[in-house]
Amino acid sequence: MVGCAESCFDDGLAQHGCPEGVSVTVTATATATETEGESASGSATETVDGTVDDTGVGSGDGGGCPMLEEVLLPQVPTFQLVIDQSGSMDEDFGGVSRWEAVEDTLVGPSGVVTELQSSIRFGASLYSNPTPMSCPQVQSLAPQLDARDEISTLLAAEMPGGDTPTGESIEQITSELLADAWEGDKVIVLATDGEPDTCAIPEPMNQGEQDQVRGVAVDAVASAYAEGIRTFVISVGPDVAAEHLQDLANAGVGAQAGDPDAPFYVANDTDSLLAAFEAIVAGLRPCEFTLADPLPAALAPSCGVTVNDSSFPYDDPNGWSVPDEMTLVLQGSACDAIQEGVVSIHLECSCES
Repeated sequence: MVGCAESCFDDGLAQHGCPEGVSVTVTATATATETEGESASGSATETVDGTVDDTGVGSGDGGGCPMLEEVLLPQVPTFQLVIDQSGSMDEDFGGVSRWEAVEDTLVGPSGVVTELQSSIRFGASLYSNPTPMSCPQVQSLAPQLDARDEISTLLAAEMPGGDTPTGESIEQITSELLADAWEGDKVIVLATDGEPDTCAIPEPMNQGEQDQVRGVAVDAVASAYAEGIRTFVISVGPDVAAEHLQDLANAGVGAQAGDPDAPFYVANDTDSLLAAFEAIVAGLRPCEFTLADPLPAALAPSCGVTVNDSSFPYDDPNGWSVPDEMTLVLQGSACDAIQEGVVSIHLECSCES
C-alpha cells in the first residue's frame, strides 16, 4: 500500500487563522507585529485550536491511500529589491529616467513598498561597477518592516553610473540574505535595464564573452534558488535579450528541462513597471508540493484535488498534475486560487483494499 503524504505546512504569507473543521498541525509562525531579529517560529508547534504541542508536526499514519492536506498559514515574507544602478538607468523612460521610474514605482505615493511595507519585509540592494577597484559595488539596506522611508532615502541619495556586474552582485546579496535570521520566504526581485557584465569583463566584445557573463548571472540566480531564495526578473526597458531573461527566470524558480518556462517581465513605461512588481508580489506562493509518499501515475486519475472545497481536474492546464511520483503541481486557475488568504488544499484518492 502507498503511505499517506505529509501534513500541512506554513507557506509564508501574512494571512490569519485556519479554515474551520480542518484538523491539522502547523508550525507556529511570525506576524507583522514581531520584533525584527527575533525568530519567526520556535521548536514547538501550534494546533489550529491554539493549543501547543511540542512533539512536532505529524506526517500521516504511514499507510493507506495517498492523501495530502496542506493549510497555507501566515508568515511575513522578505523581498530584497535588487536594482541595477548602471549608467544606462539614466535613459528616458516615458518622460522620466528609468531610475526615477523605479523609485516612484517602489516608494512613490502608490508604490509597492509604500502600500505593502507593514506586511512584507522589504530590503534594497543597488549594484554597479563605477571603477575597476570597486567591483561589484553593492549598497544594501537590510530587509525590515515599514522600510519605505529608508529605501526612499537610499534611492534619493544615489544616481546611476558604471557597469552591470549582475552575477557577482547577486552572489554577494544572496550571502547577505542567508545571514538574515528571519524565517519565511525570501525572494530577490531583480530590476535591470541592460545585459550583464562581470568585474573581469566589464564590456563583452564578442559572443563568447557575452555568453560567459550571462552564464555568471544565471549561475548566481541558480545558486540562490539552491539555497531556498527564489528570484524574479524585470527588464526596465527593452534592452535585455529575451533569451537571457528567460534563462534568469527559469533559474530563479528552479525550472528544469521539460518544465514550463517561468514568467519574466519587460516594462517599457511606469505603469507596466508597477504592474510587474505587483504581479511578483501577488504570486509569492509556490504551486508545487512535495509528497511524503509516492503517488503512482496509474493511481493519479482516480484522485481528486480541492482548494478550499473547489475541485480542480487532473492533468489539466487549469488543474493539477503529477510530474513525478513525489510531486503535485497546481496549474493555471488552481495555482491562482491559492495566492490569497488562508487556503486548504486536499488530495484524496480512490483505492482498492
